[in-house]
Amino acid sequence: MTTAWDSYVKKELRKPAVKKAFEEETQVLKIGLALANQRRLKGLTQAEVAEKIGTSAPQLSRTERKPENANMRTLIRYAAAVGMDLDIRLVARG
Repeated sequence: MTTAWDSYVKKELRKPAVKKAFEEETQVLKIGLALANQRRLKGLTQAEVAEKIGTSAPQLSRTERKPENANMRTLIRYAAAVGMDLDIRLVARG
């Protein structure tokens, strides 16, 4: 069943600027989701990871929800604390 919201989103995503912004935001959110998922898989709480990387649990929560507001060092330390490496690549288009 398609809701009014689904129809609205589908219509809006036809606009190139909206689609581009949506895709960019999705890429950023994937970082926070991956960190949070790995933390849970390791059986760690936000407080435990925060202590490991020298920050607070509320700040760690913000990093998971809005990773674009975190600095690179925080993301690198968070990734290491949950057994990951942060691998950011710049790839030539075309």
